Amino acid sequence: MAPTSAPAPPTTSPSDADLVDGVAARLARPRDDAADSFVLHAPLELLARQALLSYVPEARRPQARERIERLGDTYDASGPAAAEPPRRTWDDARSAALDLTRAIDHGELDDADAAAAWLAAWSTPTELATALADTVVPRLSAAGHGSIFLYQLPRIAPRSLVAGGMLRGLVRELARHPTWRLRWQGRREPGVPRSGDLVERLLAPDPPGDPGSSSIFPTMSITESSGLAADLLDTPLRGLRGRDAQRDLLRVAAWSMLQDDPNHAPYGWSHCLTMPQAVLGIAQETSDPSEAVAVAATYVLGFRSTLSSGPIDPAWMPERPSGDSLEMLDGPPADAAAGAWHAGPEEVDQVWSRLATRAATHEDAHLAKYTVACIDATRSDPEQAPLYRASAAFLGAWWDEHDGLAPS
Repeated sequence: MAPTSAPAPPTTSPSDADLVDGVAARLARPRDDAADSFVLHAPLELLARQALLSYVPEARRPQARERIERLGDTYDASGPAAAEPPRRTWDDARSAALDLTRAIDHGELDDADAAAAWLAAWSTPTELATALADTVVPRLSAAGHGSIFLYQLPRIAPRSLVAGGMLRGLVRELARHPTWRLRWQGRREPGVPRSGDLVERLLAPDPPGDPGSSSIFPTMSITESSGLAADLLDTPLRGLRGRDAQRDLLRVAAWSMLQDDPNHAPYGWSHCLTMPQAVLGIAQETSDPSEAVAVAATYVLGFRSTLSSGPIDPAWMPERPSGDSLEMLDGPPADAAAGAWHAGPEEVDQVWSRLATRAATHEDAHLAKYTVACIDATRSDPEQAPLYRASAAFLGAWWDEHDGLAPS
């Protein structure tokens, strides 16, 4: 019997796997121009939609599969493909990864692409994460989304022979802006005692200044350059285990979705969960997991300090609804969150099926990514299962309420 706190781990039918591999082969051909939001998210969207498929009831699966097919078509129409880089070979993955890192650092897109193509062809998804975690985790280029790819690929498509090739487009974006990265986490002085108040420091942080844009690079750059990241995060992160960091950071992110400014629900608060979760998910593949924890915490701090309209309360919960929990999922965001939060044990699997189906058949990539992230967070932190169910329900209902149009 599947656990009532979260849906059972996803399985993919052979026909679904063939569909996803066919689209992945198309997405593995990078575009020539700098990636816009759609192109950048396309590999992550495909992985998320694959993960959601098994939760979709049979009657709705054609719609979910159509979304995947449309993703490939839209990607093909998004612009000319980059020229194929010269074929190169390496003796082993370590040598290829070193050359890939050097190419990124020097802004050499084609050389980085060549190394990525070889690594994808000769490495398993898990081996890709091991080879590239140190290179990818601190970088803010590719909107900091490289970690999400390395985290989700081995979990969602571990047997795919083509999905790893989608790394190529992400790598070209890393090389396009080689200086965009976080650095403070590697400059900390040893011997500082831990304060133990990470959550409290994230509930209502002071703003670091005006980043000029809500995009990832300016947001996280000012969070670092202002000194806010080092001042607020250094002592509470000292000696903090990855599992404890994951618990604290992801709870703060989910509380932000439910309690803070709803105008930032589709992008700011969804990224506040998906990005640190991914970094923490591959932290053990890095040479210094404590630095990965610091990067994850910087993401949460960056979003909270620049987007928040007020403090969040760790003890908050929605009022128990008087109506049917499942019917409330189709209501306004606050009602949907309350229904998902207070669903009874016999309703939880239905709640997740409804939420996953909405995300799998909706056009927005962030909703698909966020719903998968909430499922994953429920498994890693079952004590807060209602929180993550409610967060996924809130965002899905937000999109329904806004007719698919996010605020500018």
